[in-house]
Amino acid sequence: MNFTWGGLAPLASGFAEEPPAGAVTDTSSVEVVEIQKTDIGPHVDGAPATFATLMTERFTGGLDGMGYADHVRVVRPDGTQLVTGVERFVGSVGDRSGSFVLTCYGFGDRPGAGEGYWTVVPGSGTGELTGLRGRGSFTIELRDGVWHAKDTFTHWFVASPEGEQA
Repeated sequence: MNFTWGGLAPLASGFAEEPPAGAVTDTSSVEVVEIQKTDIGPHVDGAPATFATLMTERFTGGLDGMGYADHVRVVRPDGTQLVTGVERFVGSVGDRSGSFVLTCYGFGDRPGAGEGYWTVVPGSGTGELTGLRGRGSFTIELRDGVWHAKDTFTHWFVASPEGEQA
């Protein structure tokens, strides 16, 4: 399945940054520990389902901590889907701790699996993560009734203006 998100992310200031020399790439495992689904509008026979999912996720690896996400999904009758969302991560990136916000988008070409991309919202880092920039990609699959993901995250830090926090 080819998917273009419409170029929304590059239009936002700072979202199209290229990683500088010296950027670090880490990998993490993610387990969805809680998920709540809310339908958006009524079900329409033969039409895609639309719903939001509030999730709590546990990250281990390069990212170590908890994520709190809200995703909006469009799921076609054949099980393929599109997703976009926001997430607040609280924990550590390498040896620095704090929090940051990310935006994500993705797609699934079959039920129970998907992939996508995410970007740190510039200015959202707190604590030792102030000035964090980065982007990543993820794959996700349903195994034994639990959603598991793997992500790759390329990140760097910039000198941040005073008061840069979300």
